[in-house]
Amino acid sequence: MKKLPSQHRLFLNRFIPATLLYLACILFLIQFDDQPLKRFLLQLGVHADSKFLSQLHQHQFDSLVPAGVFLFIAITAVCLFFSIIRRRQLVGLSKQQEYLYKIQLLLDSTQEGIYGADYEGRCTLANKACAKLLGYDSPDELLGQSMHDLMHHTRPDGRPYPAEDCSAHRMSETGVVGVIENELFWRKDGSSFPVSYSVLPMRDGNHAIGMVCSFTDITEKLQVEEQLRQAQKMEAVGQLSGGIAHDFNNILQIVSNNTRFVMDRYDKTDPVYSSLEEMLTAVERGSNLTRSMLAFSRKQFMRIRPVELNQVLSDALILGKKLVSQPVYLEFLPCQEPLLVAADSTLMQQVLFNLLTNARDAMPDGGAITISTRLAELYPELLALHRCSHQGMFARLSIIDQGCGIPEAIRQNIFDPFFTTKEVGLGSGLGLSMVFGTVQQHGGFVTVASSPQAGTTFSVYLPLLAEES
Repeated sequence: MKKLPSQHRLFLNRFIPATLLYLACILFLIQFDDQPLKRFLLQLGVHADSKFLSQLHQHQFDSLVPAGVFLFIAITAVCLFFSIIRRRQLVGLSKQQEYLYKIQLLLDSTQEGIYGADYEGRCTLANKACAKLLGYDSPDELLGQSMHDLMHHTRPDGRPYPAEDCSAHRMSETGVVGVIENELFWRKDGSSFPVSYSVLPMRDGNHAIGMVCSFTDITEKLQVEEQLRQAQKMEAVGQLSGGIAHDFNNILQIVSNNTRFVMDRYDKTDPVYSSLEEMLTAVERGSNLTRSMLAFSRKQFMRIRPVELNQVLSDALILGKKLVSQPVYLEFLPCQEPLLVAADSTLMQQVLFNLLTNARDAMPDGGAITISTRLAELYPELLALHRCSHQGMFARLSIIDQGCGIPEAIRQNIFDPFFTTKEVGLGSGLGLSMVFGTVQQHGGFVTVASSPQAGTTFSVYLPLLAEES
């Protein structure tokens, strides 16, 4: 805050000009011109010689001194009085400015958008978060604007949203305090975002003079809630599929054993023998499906040991390159540092192959599939979202394609067992569910980022082991 002038300075600022003006007046009064005075006295019939004029000047001077001293004291007192009044005014104004500054600083330090509006809905105050959330450079751009017409004018379905139907408008009139969820506010550029907001009326005594609205962008909150619902759904589906897979696998074992027993009674040249072989092939395909379901449900048997992820991927890509052909090509960008993880190398290869197959099928016209690894340090919120208890660094495996992307409508279902967008006979729908379950068995998790016609990135996060382990 600006430093206030001292009492002494305020006094001198008034006293010095007043004193100079006073002295100028005094000098003007004592500067006598004798000739006009002599003519005036002659008109009165008085002969004025030098002695008479000297006595007259002395008399006038003696009369002016007491009045001048009194006037000087009065000027000093008046200057002192007004300097004291001005000092009090400046102190009060400074306190008010400091109070307003602290209020504005407090408002600008919050992440919530806050604005005040008068009784007609025009903005009278806004913080920086409000301007930022609405796409404006400064809160000053909002002042005087009708806030409803500016940011709350349209419903989510595109229909107009009249002010009289607005929940904020009703809350400001009734004084009922509540929180409104999942309504849309509109930015300066025409885009919208979901908000949670509340409104309080501003009152001057018993009269409502406006309202205060605070709102928060809940886009991330809704995304986290959706991801949490998806995780809970996947866990329930995993438990169900694990139980089914175990029972189904037992049935397949009975079919397989009895088929082999019958095959021993026929010659290999017998047509029945070839039919029995087809039965065994079908049983094997069923067993593969159950293994994928067990991987998804995290109940498959694993041989966990410390492995270097870059080396596992390098070995797997020798076979993985055969999964793709021109015009699709692979690019491997390993991390320069060793990535030691606890994993079943065979299952990690299956994870890679499944992700490569999906990336290849997403690019019928060709393109690049980039496989990269790196160290990653993750936020606690992301770990909590995926229910990951590992504290420390992670190894991240990313498979990036240049395909058509995954539409938002189906992105939440891609890890579901038997969910597929491929034609009948071209996929079982268990590839990504197997990836999901296997990675979770290893204490990690999978994320996906995609947008239409911009490709897809699958990221596999695995807990990193310490060097000494």
